[in-house]
Amino acid sequence: MSKHIKHYQFLDVIRTIGILQVVLFHILFGVFTYGGSDAALPLISKLPLWMTFAWQPFGVDAIFLVSSFLLTSALLDERERLGRLDIRAYILKRLLRILPLYYLALLLYQLASPFDLLEFTLSAVFLGVTLGVGNVIPVGWSMEVMMIFFLILPFLLTFVLKSKRPIVALAIFVIIVTGSRIVFLVLSDISVNRLLLDTFQGFPAETAAKQLYYHPWFRLPPFLIGMMLAIIVNKARGSHRETSGQATQFFGFFIILVCCFTPVNRENSWIYQLSDTVLVIYFGSLVTLFSFGLALAMWKPLVKNAKWNGSWIRACKIVSRCIFGIYLFHMPFIVLGAIIILQSVDKMQLTTITPGQIWMIFCASTLFSLGFAQLLLRFIEAPVIKRFRRFIN
Repeated sequence: MSKHIKHYQFLDVIRTIGILQVVLFHILFGVFTYGGSDAALPLISKLPLWMTFAWQPFGVDAIFLVSSFLLTSALLDERERLGRLDIRAYILKRLLRILPLYYLALLLYQLASPFDLLEFTLSAVFLGVTLGVGNVIPVGWSMEVMMIFFLILPFLLTFVLKSKRPIVALAIFVIIVTGSRIVFLVLSDISVNRLLLDTFQGFPAETAAKQLYYHPWFRLPPFLIGMMLAIIVNKARGSHRETSGQATQFFGFFIILVCCFTPVNRENSWIYQLSDTVLVIYFGSLVTLFSFGLALAMWKPLVKNAKWNGSWIRACKIVSRCIFGIYLFHMPFIVLGAIIILQSVDKMQLTTITPGQIWMIFCASTLFSLGFAQLLLRFIEAPVIKRFRRFIN
């Protein structure tokens, strides 16, 4: 058994928390996107402060980091066993894991929207958002980021492992990407204190804000930090050195709490009282900061071979197995859940939505998405992967 498989249950928990936060964030996103400021501003005042984490789109970064860690760990294990990386087999496995549901989503979403040949073509080859055209799938930008990184991962890993200090090499890459985010904010004409507020308050977001959020280059930090974590954990297991990791884990949780509970959705919050320079550095490095904190929090359970038991762990495993199905198709089920809970298709109903209704929509859309993803896994994803693997072999 590969080393990284031992910790799959623990990583299922992280993935489950990540995808649930994505669903919750997209419910809020739907309110201020379709309801505008008339719905967004009342909602901001209604939601309690402890729900501030719902406004922070970090769930997808957690999924990015875990995926990068797992794939890097698998490649490191293969390199140790075989003395080389089978890049062809790796790429085929990644394509088989992503393409069946991605292309199904692409076709279904295209049927529900006006046809644009250029956008459809670029979406099919995972370059729509990258080239500034857009993706037919609402969450297609993140699938583009994952596919691009997954394809370059074995080559990047081979490159950094040739260095005497691969962690330092990856850290330099992280600094370069994070620095480019900060420089981008400095050079753009966007008011940094409106970077998130415009979207959260139901106003059109600046083009620069969209580029910082959606462009693949700017979303690389969690992938790179996931690689670093995999290399460090691999070395730690082989060293047989005793380490508690409690201080590291505590520091990681502290960083996560700061990132998730900074009230960036409230215009009069303390964060916007800081200088523009501090805000530029904070927002420019936010994705990196969260990913670093998550990696620190994951360190001890990974090195200590943490094993968690219980029905909730089994539930997390179910969610993790069909995470792509949930991610690709949860948006329509949010709409369905909202119609059922609000008992209306009138957008004006969003102006009076309550925190309780938000949570009811969350529960309904999560259950619908999970059920649909299970069907996709059983009748489409698993059979297609099995058949193509037989064909390839």
